[in-house]
Amino acid sequence: MLVVLLVALMLCVGGAVTSNAEDVQANRRIGPVFIDGDSRHTCTAGVVHSLHGDLMVTAAHCLTGVRGPITVAPGYDRGQTPFGVWQVAAVYLDPSVAAEPDVLDFAVLRLQPRDGRSLESVTGRGWSVAPYRAGLRIRVVGYGAGEGDSPVGCRARTATVEGIPTIRCRGLVDGTSGSPWLSGRSVVGIVGGFRQGGCVSFISHSPPLLPRLAALVARADRGGPGDTPPDTSPDDC
Repeated sequence: MLVVLLVALMLCVGGAVTSNAEDVQANRRIGPVFIDGDSRHTCTAGVVHSLHGDLMVTAAHCLTGVRGPITVAPGYDRGQTPFGVWQVAAVYLDPSVAAEPDVLDFAVLRLQPRDGRSLESVTGRGWSVAPYRAGLRIRVVGYGAGEGDSPVGCRARTATVEGIPTIRCRGLVDGTSGSPWLSGRSVVGIVGGFRQGGCVSFISHSPPLLPRLAALVARADRGGPGDTPPDTSPDDC
């Protein structure tokens, strides 16, 4: 019932326009996430700026039950990895994510150096995390689940529906979870949160990132031990 209500409210948001996701140029700070050595990617991650230059953010539900290796390929395009494939050294989750999966659906990935270089020394400076508000013009770039493909993206205006950060963009399909919502040089959201980002193809959501994500980035930047993802995550679609 809540899903139906949110869809109805979103359709009634004044001035709301549905954008269509389309193939876009690969971005060196955004890449697909590969789990357990699979050639098929299942989520998306974006680089966030940090002291050591080795952090990315994605959706926490992407890592549910994962115990094997995780890799990310920034700038991935048609199966090519011009900026390399990076091994995740540790995963950081908010300690309350199991109790509040919609609100805390974000994870920070700390990547191992590659050929003696940090991630940001190869991709360039990552995005800062900035406050979300309704009415922002943003762009979203991510990867649908699959392999050998190009990223998709769209431009949209943010809205807050029943307290939930929301955009209308048709075509942000499975696999785009974790895709950053970009406003200038900042990330203000990611595909995720309520119903793991949404139950219909033309409406996507984000968890509120601040202040909890900033604290998580700081913890990851200190390089301490990571967290074990939960075995299950609710999906009520």
